[in-house]
Amino acid sequence: MEKKLYPHKEDEQQIASEPSATWTGSTYDSVISYLRSHRLPIETKRAVCHQLQTEVSDENLSYLKHRLTEFSLLEKGWDGYGEALPISSHIISNVRQVLDACKPTDLLEWRLFPNVNGTLLMELDAAAISIGEDSFTYWAESMAKDLGEENVPFSVTSVVDAIKRINAYV
Repeated sequence: MEKKLYPHKEDEQQIASEPSATWTGSTYDSVISYLRSHRLPIETKRAVCHQLQTEVSDENLSYLKHRLTEFSLLEKGWDGYGEALPISSHIISNVRQVLDACKPTDLLEWRLFPNVNGTLLMELDAAAISIGEDSFTYWAESMAKDLGEENVPFSVTSVVDAIKRINAYV
């Protein structure tokens, strides 16, 4: 059954309660445009926007966890050149703990990739965090200046703090 993109006033709460999988980026943008163009109480607009953001961020967090599971299966040479190292279970565990400790909205647009050196890379536009077994490195670029540190001792709290700093920076 097709979802109504422009619900009647009595259906406005349905927008936020639909499963996140039904909302594509363009649908999300259309709903936001609809909310901006119609006379609805500001509290209603804020509630719907907050719920949509939560559903989109929850979906991305689930996707990151799914990717992490996929990366745990990589074997030596997964890059097709025979040189890429597998991702150790210790690094998988480190990243899983970070994902579990973050709020979904902290990871709204983050992506996750394996590195050929056996680490995992969390990426956000002009920023990244490379997580290893005992340490992590992060950086972010901005027009003002660069932000980052190398070989920071790994702790879940330190990585989550770095994610929050990067989110505020970019």
